[in-house]
Amino acid sequence: MISSEPPRRYTTPERYDPPQRLKPPVRLDPRQTLDRQRRPQRRPGRAHHGPLRFWWLGAFAIGGSLATAAVVLVYSAAATNPRQSATVADPVLGGGPGCEATRSEQLVRGNGIGSTTTGPEVILAFQHAYYVERSGEAARAVTTPDASVPRVEVIDAGIASIPPDSRHCVLIVPMNDGRFDVVITESRPNATVRTYRQIVSVADRDGAVIITKIAPPG
Repeated sequence: MISSEPPRRYTTPERYDPPQRLKPPVRLDPRQTLDRQRRPQRRPGRAHHGPLRFWWLGAFAIGGSLATAAVVLVYSAAATNPRQSATVADPVLGGGPGCEATRSEQLVRGNGIGSTTTGPEVILAFQHAYYVERSGEAARAVTTPDASVPRVEVIDAGIASIPPDSRHCVLIVPMNDGRFDVVITESRPNATVRTYRQIVSVADRDGAVIITKIAPPG
């Protein structure tokens, strides 16, 4: 018996893929997020330039400090082992606590009135006029008219910047070329202490030793 239904057509069934389960989002610890944000970003090729540069600058500054300390040690050694010491009663050298009067071939130290007899004494006279007499004219009186030294009005302006009753102490060391290496320690009433270093040249004029030049070291 022939069926009246149309013949069935067989087709390949479609592939069925079950839906994938979505993975839950990964939640980061807020502390980890902050750590990542704070962590500095490194730039390639510059990791070592900064530290090396600052190390070099620090070494340069330390070197300058060591050089200054070496100068102070030289003066301290000469001051602690003088060949001859003067008394405080000597008005030329002066003296006092912290500035004991000293006179030797290697070192002269004091704060007295000085004189125009020797190089160290005329240096003392100049500084005495500056700190005690507080007179640019008196300071200029122990220099040549054409000396490489500031004018009277410039010296007076420098004196005016220093409080009255400031104390000073002068260390003078002869140099091989006839000049003098001078260190002035200035003690102000407010306990501020400042140190200045100068190279002083002198000359004999008409039987008096006077200053011809005051210059910074170097």
